[in-house]
Amino acid sequence: MALSAGQPDALREELLVRAPATARRPRHSATLRQEAWLAYGLLTPTLLVIVFLVAYPFASAIYLSLQDKMVGAPGRFVALDNYLDLLRDEVFLRTAWNSVLYTAVAIALKFALGLTMALVLDQERRVNNFFRTLLFVPWAVPVVIVALNWRWIFDDLSGLLNNFLITFHLTSDIISWLSDPRLAMGCVIAVVVWSGTPFYSMTFLAGLQAIPKELYEAAEIDGASVVQQFFFVTVPRLRTIFLTTVMLSTIWTATNLQFVLILTRGGPASRTEIFPHLAYTTALGARRLGMGAAVSLVFFPLLVVLIIVLTRRMLRQADE
Repeated sequence: MALSAGQPDALREELLVRAPATARRPRHSATLRQEAWLAYGLLTPTLLVIVFLVAYPFASAIYLSLQDKMVGAPGRFVALDNYLDLLRDEVFLRTAWNSVLYTAVAIALKFALGLTMALVLDQERRVNNFFRTLLFVPWAVPVVIVALNWRWIFDDLSGLLNNFLITFHLTSDIISWLSDPRLAMGCVIAVVVWSGTPFYSMTFLAGLQAIPKELYEAAEIDGASVVQQFFFVTVPRLRTIFLTTVMLSTIWTATNLQFVLILTRGGPASRTEIFPHLAYTTALGARRLGMGAAVSLVFFPLLVVLIIVLTRRMLRQADE
């Protein structure tokens, strides 16, 4: 718009201010488009990884679980027959109970022992660094090595545990630790707890050391006891760490195959059979790929529900 000499000064200034702003709009929208293309370009590798390494195998497993598929033979679509057969199978029902018991007891023991060790190591002592290093060793050792060592410890004839008990006259009979239906699951859980507790201890210890000491001093001045300080200062500050650690450890424990595979192979009489080992033996041992995929997918929704519950709990606490 042309400006005439007779227009008021205020109108002339307003027009001069508006004109450059109108001219900049195309540049602003072009910048947004460039940023959007840059964002898509940066996200594309991640999306490709998710599609080809997560989404596609998961969809293939679902399709495979709906077939009567044997190794080396063409599959036959059977819809939900594999899942219905599992629900009628006594071994599968026992496996479901074993998996819940195995995971719940192992997580509870690792949590209690890990928190106890973290509280002890959080105190000022000269040899704390040595004990922290020693505590971390079981978690740093490969799982296969841990399982093989404990299999030798529990061995009936040459095992360290039986020889120790007999040498010191604590028992006169050989105990079949991994062959006794009453002891096998307890032995497997003991190995899992021994191997996984250091992860809890180190995580909780890091959280404890991040809590300001002034909070404990203020609570002590107010007359709070050690137990009250723990429940009203320590626990609220570690709640998010508790949830994250339990969620990760639950997934790792429930999906771990090596301990059961090396120690008991699901025996005796399926007393230590869990979902990962059942899926492994069904798919690769019995060569029933469709049924093996169905076993894995039956277990999957339980983990999804657990992750959703814990994640919502963490987000709710973050908002608060």
